Amino acid sequence: MEQEFLKPDQTPKTGTQAFSPFGCFLAAAGVTLLTFCLVGAAAAASVWAFSKLFGLPDNALYVLLALVALPVLWATIWTAGRAWHVEQRLAQHLDIDAPVFGMMHYFRKSA
Repeated sequence: MEQEFLKPDQTPKTGTQAFSPFGCFLAAAGVTLLTFCLVGAAAAASVWAFSKLFGLPDNALYVLLALVALPVLWATIWTAGRAWHVEQRLAQHLDIDAPVFGMMHYFRKSA
């Protein structure tokens, strides 16, 4: 069987993607909430299992949950900045760069 390839009459314009600040915000917010929920749930389940395995009292469980909240918040804040940075680069038709794992790197204003 012979196949026929259909080609468009003209190539699409480069600036016609549907990137908007609201769309970038929605994508970044979705990734941020997903990170918070999944990392938080994994951390809480791990701390609960650890405390029940070793028979720690409830007060120790609460202290460990408070301590584990710090890395969860760090991952959430970093992911929010990175996701916004990536969305902005994609909106500008740029490639995604290598991640920088500094806490506030993506929140500083570039000069």
